[in-house]
Amino acid sequence: MSRPLRTFLSVALLSIVPVALAVAQEGSGGAHEHVSLFNIIVSSPVAWVLIAISVAGMAMGIHRLITIKRDQLVPDGLADDLHNIFAEGISDEGVEDALNMVAGDESILGQVFAAALDKREFGFSSMQEAAESVGNAEHNKYMAQISWLSLLAAIGPMLGLLGTVVGMIGAFMKMATSGGNVDPAMLANDIGGAMITTAIGLIIAIPMMFLFFLLRARINACVLDATVLTNEVLDYFRPQG
Repeated sequence: MSRPLRTFLSVALLSIVPVALAVAQEGSGGAHEHVSLFNIIVSSPVAWVLIAISVAGMAMGIHRLITIKRDQLVPDGLADDLHNIFAEGISDEGVEDALNMVAGDESILGQVFAAALDKREFGFSSMQEAAESVGNAEHNKYMAQISWLSLLAAIGPMLGLLGTVVGMIGAFMKMATSGGNVDPAMLANDIGGAMITTAIGLIIAIPMMFLFFLLRARINACVLDATVLTNEVLDYFRPQG
């Protein structure tokens, strides 16, 4: 099992355990008629779906925060090492050493350098195009990894609204079938339970959207840094005159 997958599963498990313990503790208290906020939440199927979305989304977000970092996507020192290789001039031996240095490097900077150097024999323009193409591909790859956060953040409030609408329909149907003889306290409880799902959806969406925009800004900054560093190194290959 890969290290990223192990990290993701560990975070997901740690997120599930508190919920499971709370459910077990509530269930061990015996049967009673007391209606609590917790009882309303666990009795709603929509709320359970929202809890599952919350666990998956937060585990994914924490995992991405751990794996998407500048020192991993744009390693310090890699550009300086390439500058040292080409500072005294371009040679086949120097290009070979640079290719060996970036071979197997999974960072954005390493992938962009490798693509550019691989096109050295086709000229400076081809090297620039290869670097730009791979840079865009790397950007899209990492954006795809965090796009689920945006999707889950959008789904959360919609599911919460669905639960609220269904609950409100049930409350009004109870009013219609009782001929108006409805206990106001019970009706308020039904309506309050319906509104809870919307609140849960918003509580889920807000941190997920924060994580999404944080990670998106981090990815954009890393791609921009990689582009600048690559162009600086490619200047050694720019035709003179």
